[in-house]
Amino acid sequence: MSIHHRLIAGTYRPIRLFKSIAGSVRRSSPENLRVLLCHDISPGDQDRFAAQLRWLARSWTFVSPARFAAMVLGEERIRGRNLLVTFDDGFASNRVVAEKVLNPMGVLAIFFAVSDFVAMEDRAEARRFIADRVQPGSDPDELPAHWRNMGWTDLEALLEQGHHIGAHTRSHARLSMVNEEGELKREIVSSADVLERRLGVPVEHFAYPFGDLASFSERALTVARGRFRFVHSGLRGDNERRVSQFALRRDASAGQDSSSNYSVFSNSLLGAFLEGATDFRYARSRGRLDAWCRSVDDASGHGQLA
Repeated sequence: MSIHHRLIAGTYRPIRLFKSIAGSVRRSSPENLRVLLCHDISPGDQDRFAAQLRWLARSWTFVSPARFAAMVLGEERIRGRNLLVTFDDGFASNRVVAEKVLNPMGVLAIFFAVSDFVAMEDRAEARRFIADRVQPGSDPDELPAHWRNMGWTDLEALLEQGHHIGAHTRSHARLSMVNEEGELKREIVSSADVLERRLGVPVEHFAYPFGDLASFSERALTVARGRFRFVHSGLRGDNERRVSQFALRRDASAGQDSSSNYSVFSNSLLGAFLEGATDFRYARSRGRLDAWCRSVDDASGHGQLA
């Protein structure tokens, strides 16, 4: 763990103590609605990830995608500390984790799939796609050995198990680099349409690749706003305070090491992130994304979907 992360992890217990004392004084429970952003969970990390979810369950309530949607839309009041689990990109490990970790705990998640990636049947082609599009600049031969894609049967199995499928573009494009309107629609709209036709279910959630504000744009948001009910970012923050359904915040659950592996954060580090220890660092980006939402709403002549 880096020194920077050690410092953040060290804030977890003080923040929890402060919130406990503040809650006792107010005689009220905190109200939170946060989203956990996961990617690949390696075979060696799956037991650790399971233990981490059990640890989180001691102080958070895992909510289903349906309950999360109701809370965001104001159809259900947010009470207590609520956490939605999501996975991006469509790594094959996602189905394994769903069946070995999530399902036994009764945790339902959203799996954001890249439509071109899902359709690939050749393992070598899928690994080249990861190296070119998901981890740009990587060497396919140096990627973790277990990295490959989920296929259509995997997504169908996840749906049968009660999970939801969301869209994550057609080719994992950095949407801020896509300027042509038609190409934006192919990446954002057509990818979701392909998922809907193949799976036979509505696709209402969209997460843009890479997650930072520099990888998105107001034009891309306009297109996504016209197709989906919910748009997810990768910006840390709480969704409790009337956050737009088109500017949802998510907290990454892992970092990446020098070998491109996703390394699951320690309990104290992830706990600190979920307590909001670094939310201030993303305030400017969240503000800009919120401003884009208002601008798109004004241009469309109506407010948020309900």
